[in-house]
Amino acid sequence: MIRREHRQSLLKIINEEAKKRGGWPIRHNAMPDHVHLLVRLPPSVKVSDYIGQVKGAAAHRVNEEIKPDCKFTWQEGYGVLTLRKDELDKVSRYIDNQETHHQTCRLSVLLEKIADDEESTPPEGG
Repeated sequence: MIRREHRQSLLKIINEEAKKRGGWPIRHNAMPDHVHLLVRLPPSVKVSDYIGQVKGAAAHRVNEEIKPDCKFTWQEGYGVLTLRKDELDKVSRYIDNQETHHQTCRLSVLLEKIADDEESTPPEGG
């Protein structure tokens, strides 16, 4: 869980780690149980490697620098979307207002979807 008092430090660390690995962070925000990161990546960056490296380095730094009461770990997996340039403002606003969206239960199905095992497994032959 991401405690409120650690949220800004965590986001700073994520921003730094995203930049170190070749990304251009656009927006980021955190809820107690997940983070949204809007980042521009060059085509040469493999998304799965990038996310794994950012998550791993951020968790290590949180545990070393912030020293939370319980060891900080990420949940398994992640979600990725590609966006058109004209969608950036709308998604940025959603991320900025993430806490309000959760409080009012006005969540984006696309941005907040958590896949169950059946949905995350590709169909056979596809």
